[in-house]
Amino acid sequence: MTDSRPPELAESAVFAAEVARFRAVLTTGRSPVFLQLFDLLVERSRDDRAPKEVEIALAIFGRDPGQSDAPDSVVRVTMYRLRKRLDEFYAGHAGLRLDIPKGEYRIVLAPATAPVAAPPPPPQSRPEERPRGRARWWAVLAGVAAVNALGWGYVASTTRDGAGGAQRTGYWQVLAPGAAPLLVIGDSYMLAETENQKDIKQIILEPGIRSRGDFGAYLTTHPDAFYRLYDLDLHYTPVGTAAATWSLLPLLADASGGAAGARARLIASSRLTAQALDGNDIVYVGPLAALGILAAPLFQASGFSLDASGTRLTDRTSRRSYAIRSAPNDGQESRDDYGYLASIAGPSGRHILVISGLGDGGVRAMADLVRDPAQIQQLTRRIGSAAPFEALFQIRSAGAVRLARTLVVLRPLRGGTTTTATPKRDAP
Repeated sequence: MTDSRPPELAESAVFAAEVARFRAVLTTGRSPVFLQLFDLLVERSRDDRAPKEVEIALAIFGRDPGQSDAPDSVVRVTMYRLRKRLDEFYAGHAGLRLDIPKGEYRIVLAPATAPVAAPPPPPQSRPEERPRGRARWWAVLAGVAAVNALGWGYVASTTRDGAGGAQRTGYWQVLAPGAAPLLVIGDSYMLAETENQKDIKQIILEPGIRSRGDFGAYLTTHPDAFYRLYDLDLHYTPVGTAAATWSLLPLLADASGGAAGARARLIASSRLTAQALDGNDIVYVGPLAALGILAAPLFQASGFSLDASGTRLTDRTSRRSYAIRSAPNDGQESRDDYGYLASIAGPSGRHILVISGLGDGGVRAMADLVRDPAQIQQLTRRIGSAAPFEALFQIRSAGAVRLARTLVVLRPLRGGTTTTATPKRDAP
């Protein structure tokens, strides 16, 4: 059956169909930049004038074309990668296809080149041979997944202690009774680093890049990173943080009144949305560097500031800084970490409890403290039973053994003054 429509209408229908097909592929991808760029080019394909490089830089990457007269390499690199995605999508395809003409920034419908035969299957490797190229990417990812699986496997095998009455202390009583708090677990955003765009050199945690949005902003000022760093949607939670979270689950169930369906819901900090923050009591467990969107309300109320690397706290009043320190001691590593607790008012009359630290040792120590009725009650009595507050503890350890937990700073928030107290050393 022949198409009776005018040629221009038939071609328009093919173009729309191909746009929908390829767009569906981009939608399932990991980077929203390609989808945004593709949509912009499709929209502008109806214009007589193709968009200029500076227009794309401003529309997609938020760069002001007036800031520099130099060509924007970020746009060219992204365009090259989008063109490559199109070539891969149409490999072996005969007939019309979408194309980005060389030297132009527009999507057109063009005849496909001679179909490229599918490559023959690779020969079977001998036992001593190792697969090369992209197989190494997945080998590294499998290693990362195995590490996380081992961590959660360890947590799942840990005996869950009872709450022991800690839920009746002022620290926990701010949570709405009968409602399940949202238990937010701190996780870190990881990137894959490569030198040849095929083999992963290492998985890295880049200070200052803690989300996909941060990564997109970083690429606009570091265009060379397009070829070196890749977003593979990898996130990492330390084993100690996972264990601390697990230990708090029975306590949170009791704190919510044991109501039916009041079991705490778990979510990674990288997945926490502003809407979820507005509508729930929040209990955060994890490093201070992994707070995500919780960092804004916490440090707006706090008397501390956290540096860009997430490894140093500075008291804005005394100007004193606190950072993790390690040193050899009689054949064992002596380590000073810092644990941090806070109770602050959240949006919409909700509350945010923060059980955190600079390092994993600080997080574990604070989880132990808030599960101890005597210790947490003693702390909250000094500040006022349910008053917003923050506390900083020095955690000293040797190897895997915790030696001491010393209160360094305790102060009310919301306009209060710092509590002056002789540093008090608690039982490890």
